[in-house]
Amino acid sequence: MSRTAVAIANDANGASWADLPVATPGLVIDLDVLDRNLDEMAAIARSAKVELFPHAKTHRMAEVGLRQIEHGADGLCVAKLGEAEAFAAAGVKRLFVANPIVGADKAKRALELSRTVDLTLATDSEAAAASIGATFVAAGTTARMMLAIDSGLGREGVTADKAPDVAAAIHAVPGVELVGIYTHEGTTYGAKDHPDLASRARAAGAFMVGVAETIRARGVPLPIVSLGASASAREVAHVPGVTQIRPGIYAFNDVGQIALGNASLDTTAIRVIATVVSHPEPERACIDAGSKSLSTDLVPASAHREDFPGMGLIVNAPGWVIERMSEEHGWLRWHGEGAPIPLPVGMRLEIVPNHVCMAFAMLRRASIVDHGKIVGHWDGFGPGASE
Repeated sequence: MSRTAVAIANDANGASWADLPVATPGLVIDLDVLDRNLDEMAAIARSAKVELFPHAKTHRMAEVGLRQIEHGADGLCVAKLGEAEAFAAAGVKRLFVANPIVGADKAKRALELSRTVDLTLATDSEAAAASIGATFVAAGTTARMMLAIDSGLGREGVTADKAPDVAAAIHAVPGVELVGIYTHEGTTYGAKDHPDLASRARAAGAFMVGVAETIRARGVPLPIVSLGASASAREVAHVPGVTQIRPGIYAFNDVGQIALGNASLDTTAIRVIATVVSHPEPERACIDAGSKSLSTDLVPASAHREDFPGMGLIVNAPGWVIERMSEEHGWLRWHGEGAPIPLPVGMRLEIVPNHVCMAFAMLRRASIVDHGKIVGHWDGFGPGASE
């Protein structure tokens, strides 16, 4: 195991999260750390004079979403219409569904939702926008929409050269008001170090502002320029012309954010607690947390995988690496120096997920810790929120 990961793991202080009385595999959130993270990003948004719409698909928990609003967020970003409906039912008043929706069925649900909340929808084609606009115009109203821009990730979104034509076409669709452009600047996660990350983030922000200017030159009013990635949020917020940021992971942090230099163990509000269930040989062991608890994601940037190997950072057993996973098992192997540190069967391990969104999606219930004691539990939304 790299010296970097060992040093970070050895920085853990005080009582181990693994001592908390939670069933394993279990998700744990530290309330104090969460609140500090929420306050930090809200302060960044205020200082940059941009809106903060945290991406709540990270957690899909009403309590967290409402807490983000209480701590200064302007609204929430979600991935699915069902998530928007669930957060609206919990009391959130401004929502952006940041995945294109298509068709009359989704349009009818969006129309009903728009009658109770300030709703913005996503699109990246005239055809998709028209399928939504038809329902809204029939009801005598309009759908607020933002155009997805591909900033290099190659997922949804139109390219910069096509954006003016597509935006103009959508602007002319009955029942649609085009209010902005948005992107997920996911390529910033490939940064090799923090200066590279800052450079990539600033470039992504400038790119989006440039795209907005070309669209405005076609006579399309475009008040919102929105970017969304925890990796880059601290930098893109201060790019002139950016008006909105949509980070998600920042609230909790994970190994990916630690590797990028955006976080440390002290600012990571979440752990997965697992139990050693088998230790058949000195150099290998098995835990009860597999891909259904932690996922098989590696640290996003390959440049950091030597320093942060495996599928999660084991805080209280440095030198051990989660090398493989099956659905219910994590396969550990010793990568440290010298003889392996024993892992007695029954020992509980404190693990920082590589990708916190997947831990939430898999485990769905979190034990909430305040000053070292469990004070309650928060549950994620049910399957209907995935629609």
